Amino acid sequence: MMALSLLLVPVFGSACLANVWDLDISVKNTYRTVQWDLGTPATAYDLLFDTGSATLWVLSGNCSDQCPNSSGYPRTTYNLTSTGEAYYNTTDSIDYDGGEVSGYLVSDIAEAQGTNVSFYQKFASITSSTWSTLGADGFLGLASSTIAFPNTTAPFENAMQLGLLDQPRFAIYQGTGLSTVANPNPDNNGVLTMGGSHEDVYADGKVEFVPINTPFQVYKAKFQGVRGSNHFANQNEQHGSLKWDGDVVFDTGSSLIELPETHIAAVYNMTPWSYDQLMTGYRPLCSDFNNTWSISFTFGTDDTHKTFTVTGDQLATPGYVDDDHCFPPFNPWGSNNTILGARWMSNFYSVFDFGSFEPSGYDLRIGFAPLKKEYQPIV
Repeated sequence: MMALSLLLVPVFGSACLANVWDLDISVKNTYRTVQWDLGTPATAYDLLFDTGSATLWVLSGNCSDQCPNSSGYPRTTYNLTSTGEAYYNTTDSIDYDGGEVSGYLVSDIAEAQGTNVSFYQKFASITSSTWSTLGADGFLGLASSTIAFPNTTAPFENAMQLGLLDQPRFAIYQGTGLSTVANPNPDNNGVLTMGGSHEDVYADGKVEFVPINTPFQVYKAKFQGVRGSNHFANQNEQHGSLKWDGDVVFDTGSSLIELPETHIAAVYNMTPWSYDQLMTGYRPLCSDFNNTWSISFTFGTDDTHKTFTVTGDQLATPGYVDDDHCFPPFNPWGSNNTILGARWMSNFYSVFDFGSFEPSGYDLRIGFAPLKKEYQPIV
């Protein structure tokens, strides 16, 4: 599936240019986006950056009735430009948890906004979408090109293989902004860094790495267990632990922590609420999300695994009808795998390290470090 784009050497003279790209992260109604320019003249697109998929796609200008928009935000659509080329015979669809899109292959000039480095990128022009609530113009997939739209290379891998980046890694600081009912579009200071990382700025301590499962498709590590601890008022401190066969998937395209439905009740027993309470209509107060309880996930290989802990207050997401009530922190799904989404990752500085610029030399690992106090999300 992999197809390398051609660097615009004669036009832009950037053949020897290496760089670190720092892209501002915006928050719109829970969706976290960065801007990329496409076409000539360049048009800016707000793209949801997604470590759970691998395709860059934007909505086609010809997609109207087939691309409903109930997000409350205007969308910028793509029309073929003077530097673009369409491959109408190359079509496909992409099925996400939140919706499905389909379209055809396009090639055009791309630029991660503010980098002054332009290159050809193949992407999908979408002619049908069920992502009606998406507060973005499309997706920026950051996973493996092996699962990307036909004849495309995932944008980050493309930039690496063209020699445009200093290091074969990207890193994410999600920012302090958190959408609520009262403030769905908060100011945010998050940064998606391509070609390097800034743990010296954001991390409170060392980034702890674990290997990514192979063959590489998305960012998965072997699940080693979950542990809970609480010391509620008038009770002795309690501890619980569980382990099941499965993987942990790190997915910025999801805002959730998703757990196997067969184990979710046991995990909720480590929190202030039971799963039965939540299933019968109880809405957790945000005040219940505090540092009297914590959840720890352990993942990695049997020989190289790490444990990362978040306290209850770090899992608070206001907006469950109103901002006095918070969403339950865990959702069930029909898989033995665990998804740690953007809300969990927002408590850490996250580094995705490929280990090599060339696919044949990839030695993938993912690392996390707690954030310095001034960079923690504001709830």
